[in-house]
Amino acid sequence: MSESNPLPESSLTPDEQDKLRELTAQSWNLELAISGVAMFAILQLPDLLESAFGYLRYNYMTHTDGVAAMLPSLAYSLIRATCHVLFAAFLANFVMRAFWVGLVGLLAVFPSGIRYDRIPFSTPYAQQRMADELGPLDRYILWLDKRCNIVFALAFQFVFFLIVVAVLYMLGLLIYLTVQPNVPADVWFGVKIALGTLVAVFYIAIIVLSQKKIKETPRGIQLNYRLTKLMQLMMLGTYRHTSYVTNTFYSNIRPGKLFQTFALFMVVFFVTFVLEYTADIAKSNGRASLFNSRHLYEARVDSLYISPASYDSQRQEDAFIDVASIQSDIIREPYLRLFISYPKALDTLLTQVAAKPIWSDTLPRKERRRLFATWSRQQIRDLIRITVNDSVYTQPDLFFTKAGTQEQRGWQTVLVPGNLKTGSNLLRVSVQDPRKKEPDELVTIPFWYVPEP
Repeated sequence: MSESNPLPESSLTPDEQDKLRELTAQSWNLELAISGVAMFAILQLPDLLESAFGYLRYNYMTHTDGVAAMLPSLAYSLIRATCHVLFAAFLANFVMRAFWVGLVGLLAVFPSGIRYDRIPFSTPYAQQRMADELGPLDRYILWLDKRCNIVFALAFQFVFFLIVVAVLYMLGLLIYLTVQPNVPADVWFGVKIALGTLVAVFYIAIIVLSQKKIKETPRGIQLNYRLTKLMQLMMLGTYRHTSYVTNTFYSNIRPGKLFQTFALFMVVFFVTFVLEYTADIAKSNGRASLFNSRHLYEARVDSLYISPASYDSQRQEDAFIDVASIQSDIIREPYLRLFISYPKALDTLLTQVAAKPIWSDTLPRKERRRLFATWSRQQIRDLIRITVNDSVYTQPDLFFTKAGTQEQRGWQTVLVPGNLKTGSNLLRVSVQDPRKKEPDELVTIPFWYVPEP
């Protein structure tokens, strides 16, 4: 009969053990401070994230559909959902630890704790039942202290999880932004098949090598160890730090209870993520209403919808212009100051329809820049169509510019249409793809013309 493995003895010296106990006894004040600072930092993240992802979408997203368009929203929603869960965890720790401090102070005033036999307005039977159900105050203080420590450790475990997932998402997005636009479609399809196969093989290996019969074979032991080392690499340097927390829970909590806790946590997290992703889609679209629809309300037709982002007088100063913008929804002067945004997504189409010419290398750099500027302005004049009511500007006089505090790139022009009518009018901006007969409409902006008396 084999003997069970003894518990590992502490490798600390008596002085080090006393120091550890002293640090443990004083950790509560650090927990309160760290939880407060963490909550404050998390509250600052949403605005920074929104600004960063808005800049990413406008300046770097080269495709408007497919997985490449979903990745920024998924990453943005995942990080925001993680921030919500982290805030809740640190808030719970802060409240629990503050309550614990209050109980410790109460015990210092009344060292005997709860004296159930002296509780007024209760029978001896009720006093005994309360004593059995609640127990002494000092034992409850120790129980609450342990729970505070567990919540605090889980919160930081989740911080490491956020870092790993965010980095993996950024790597995936970087692949889409750098590899996809620079390789042929058939090569990119092969890359996606290869990556999908690797992911499928990885998950199958996890399932197979987790089987007890396979793990006990010599070959299974080696493969399981190699898979573990691969997962360590995927943790991007956080494996050693997270392992102390994870393995402590694994070795001290019953597997069934651990699984229930993990399942509950994942359900809460994914519900938060889905709600955040839905809200982000509705916000980025600006017109979708998934949970608050109206029977006779449709906001997806430009000519029937007033978007504040299309008017300089209504748009926030640091907001990006979606497609185009004029000075106001109510025009008093007989002209329109029009700005047309040039996001990276539009660059995909313009690169296809306007191939860059090659000038002689003997020309000075300044001259090549001048030629390119003149050529690009002429190309955009040929491609952009502007319509005010029934008048078409086939070659609008567009100039390069940067708008707003975000220095948003685009083109600007001033239109002096002679067919403005008092009341409602429509301005349309389209792109005339030479490969198509009809132009592709980018946006329609309704406005009212009320001339000065």
